[in-house]
Amino acid sequence: KGSSLKREGLPSLLQLHLKRFKYDWETGETSKINDCVKFPLQLSLSEIISEEEEGDDDTIYDLQSIVIHRGEYGSGHYYSYVRPDIRSDDWYRFDDSQVTQVDYREVVADAYGGRYRRKRSRSVDGNNARKKQRGLFSRIFSFGRSSSGSGGGFGYGGRTSSAYMLQYVRRSDIPTLYLE
Repeated sequence: KGSSLKREGLPSLLQLHLKRFKYDWETGETSKINDCVKFPLQLSLSEIISEEEEGDDDTIYDLQSIVIHRGEYGSGHYYSYVRPDIRSDDWYRFDDSQVTQVDYREVVADAYGGRYRRKRSRSVDGNNARKKQRGLFSRIFSFGRSSSGSGGGFGYGGRTSSAYMLQYVRRSDIPTLYLE
């Protein structure tokens, strides 16, 4: 229950806020979660839509922008990567007054989220409970170890940079949004 969506309720712009901070009830402290989060350039929501239609772009989204947080909880800096024309592969980093054209590989490296630190145990009562608990987002994103083979390198923001928000554009709405 609650892990499927209806096609007509999908937005033209899908903005996802990634939970990158956690509160420890025992210590009363809040800290930044810097674990690796991988997200797709093209996002398909077809697996979580309640009604199925073949060959439909209504459930396909293209990544347009990413907000990055560099720093720790309580201090740091925000900047973003944007693909102004969703139909091209041109990405730009907007960091205060500096705008720099970048390659998508740089975007991914900077949004990585630091090194993987520990395994997180989320199972409650075996595998089925674990799948149910993570449901929606585990179908879209992957959390944990990097399999990119990048050797754990860091992007522009360094060790503490990580994706904070993602914006996707619904593919079927691109002609309307870009006034084609």
